[in-house]
Amino acid sequence: MTISRRNFLKASAAVTAGGVIVPGTARPKEASPVTDADWRPRKLERKPNVVVVVLDDVGFADLGCYGSELSTPAIDGLARKGVRFNNFHVTALCAPTRACLLTGRNAHAVGVGNIAEWGRADHPGYHGWIRQDAMTLAEMYKANDYSTFALGKWHLSSLDDQNGTGPFHRWPSHRGFDRWYGFHGNAMDHWHPEMFENTSPAYPDKTDDYHLSADLVERSIAYVSDHLAAAPDNPFFMYLAFGAMHFPLHAPQDDISRHHGRYDDGWEVTRRRRFKRQIETGIVPEGTTLPLNPDVPEWASLGPKERQLALRSQEVYAAFMEHTDSQIDRLIEFLKSENIFDDTIVVVLSDNGAAPGGPVYGSVDVRRDAYLGRPTLEDSIEHLDLLGSDASYCGAARGWAQVSNTPLKWYKSDTYEGGIRSPLIVSWPNGEIPSDIINPQYHHVIDLVPTLLTMSGAKLPQQFRGAAPLPLQGTSFAYSFDVPDAKTKKTVQYYETMGDRAIWHDGWKAVARHTRGDDFGEDNWELYHAAQDFSEAHNLANKEPQRLQQLVDLWQAEAERYDVLPLADDSLSLYQNAVPPPRATYVFYPGMTRLDRLSAPDIYSYETSFVARITFDESVARGVILASGDSSCGYEWFIDDGILNFGYVYTRNEMYQVAAKERIRPGVHECGLSIRKTGESSGIALLLVDDRVVAELELKNMWPIYATNSGIRCGENRHAPITRKYTPPFVINQRLHRVVVDVDVPTTA
Repeated sequence: MTISRRNFLKASAAVTAGGVIVPGTARPKEASPVTDADWRPRKLERKPNVVVVVLDDVGFADLGCYGSELSTPAIDGLARKGVRFNNFHVTALCAPTRACLLTGRNAHAVGVGNIAEWGRADHPGYHGWIRQDAMTLAEMYKANDYSTFALGKWHLSSLDDQNGTGPFHRWPSHRGFDRWYGFHGNAMDHWHPEMFENTSPAYPDKTDDYHLSADLVERSIAYVSDHLAAAPDNPFFMYLAFGAMHFPLHAPQDDISRHHGRYDDGWEVTRRRRFKRQIETGIVPEGTTLPLNPDVPEWASLGPKERQLALRSQEVYAAFMEHTDSQIDRLIEFLKSENIFDDTIVVVLSDNGAAPGGPVYGSVDVRRDAYLGRPTLEDSIEHLDLLGSDASYCGAARGWAQVSNTPLKWYKSDTYEGGIRSPLIVSWPNGEIPSDIINPQYHHVIDLVPTLLTMSGAKLPQQFRGAAPLPLQGTSFAYSFDVPDAKTKKTVQYYETMGDRAIWHDGWKAVARHTRGDDFGEDNWELYHAAQDFSEAHNLANKEPQRLQQLVDLWQAEAERYDVLPLADDSLSLYQNAVPPPRATYVFYPGMTRLDRLSAPDIYSYETSFVARITFDESVARGVILASGDSSCGYEWFIDDGILNFGYVYTRNEMYQVAAKERIRPGVHECGLSIRKTGESSGIALLLVDDRVVAELELKNMWPIYATNSGIRCGENRHAPITRKYTPPFVINQRLHRVVVDVDVPTTA
């Protein structure tokens, strides 16, 4: 059924009467967002610690305690000692969910209706960062004498303030966290992450089997240790946001090898097995239908090479998930060893459903696929053994994403249940909450803040930054721990992601899946009785058009209330517009702060000249002059054995390199690199010493600036390897004064 916005009844708030929404009446008042009359206050010796663990792109069925065949004993152990929720919801994208989780308010209402990369400067609902009057959970806990730590993914700062020079007012250390060790963006390289500590770039020690997930837990243990040494009588709040399982899928090779052959039966068989376990354990109700996504082909229809790549991508995914659980186990064991686990509320959730990835059989390099076009299947197979390593940037096949979201439809970014229903586990041994039960109440991630405040006895400050803070919009579900079979106190929840829309009200849900570029008013709305149809298998739009119309009207009213409108869906142009305009001149210095990838000179769009003034001594010169990107897409200008070099990685299969013939003699020299355009995506690179051309290189193919994954660094490369012609950090051993880059930017009249 198609309901056009042009034919809407006048948008209005609504309530139900006998289960039917009555237009034109006042919107129902939600339960108090902070206090919960049905929560029995606990008599505790001290306020509990609070640890919130956020997983990235983990589907509803990816955890062992939610039906998976994967071994997740740490998370499953929390579930056995605590409560699982099977009707908990988030937004369909990572940053909006995090904004909801950290504020207790709807994403659009605080300015994060989309991710930072797709921010809309012209619309307060889509800036990509949390508005200043929306007090965060960390700020609330600080006001209640908690120490506060954040580790891992932030993704709540606009692209133009993510360098080590700020501004910092949107960073974790300025939004209530005493300490932060983590990263800004979404798809972080787990072998070579661009990390920050508070507001300074951080460079992890990679000498001992480094992996980001292990690093985050190591640092979280260090932060708690410092807290116990300095202020053992005070509670702490820890926000631990893993990059797993967002692409790129990165896991140790030994972990990947354990899973070889595990999924050879294919995705239909694996999905049915998960579904069977879900029914048996009660995480999915009896009578649920197992629908199929129409964009997933039958396993038998794939060719041998397609299956080979799809299997390896899932083996890496499985290894990544189990490796993440093992890091969580390290944290839990530390809390137990210090006798503080029982006094700690531990929450585990995912920020959205599993992502569908790129090609149907998976991808060796998701970023390359997005910006440079997909490689041939043969090329991907050639790199099969790289998957999961630091020479890959891989994503799982679409069919495995459907398995991850069992038994739900669609994926991350969709407002169907596959995109927005998340596992949620809450453990608190001393809190007298039930053990090993499943709570069915419908709730949303905005409800976590009032729930945690209620459970921990913390008070919401009445003043913040000299005024009353933006009111909370969530509804506490603390009552459900004392009355597990209670009816939900939630009444309504809207959803919107890149034009996809949904509204839940009193057990009914209307949902529309939008296609980019289509008229929003012509989108097809579907209707589901969510209370009885767990997997949205039975569309009732044609049977109950009046109810559907009323729900669509309610969505419109909520959208107007929470700053959702007007809608936009052109994510690529929004991202491109976020690239800062090029400067005519850049000056870089050795030892400077690391800059993000979009701050690099745009050598793709403009002719560019680099000049490095260097004083050479009698030693053999070596080291990086300037580097940007990584081994999938990047360039570097360096000296090796006294010889000037330049390397440009277009793809892992297409790398261009050149070296001068002679060593540079001692003295002060100006080394040059000139990029001359020969076509829209091609050019010539010239190496120069004191204005004398010493080498020339044809760049047959070049990539746009926003295709790279890593930022620019000068005088060293402590980040990701690029050409792999040296061993990082390859700090220059001569006196590099500065690097001046002139970009031939057209002047405006």
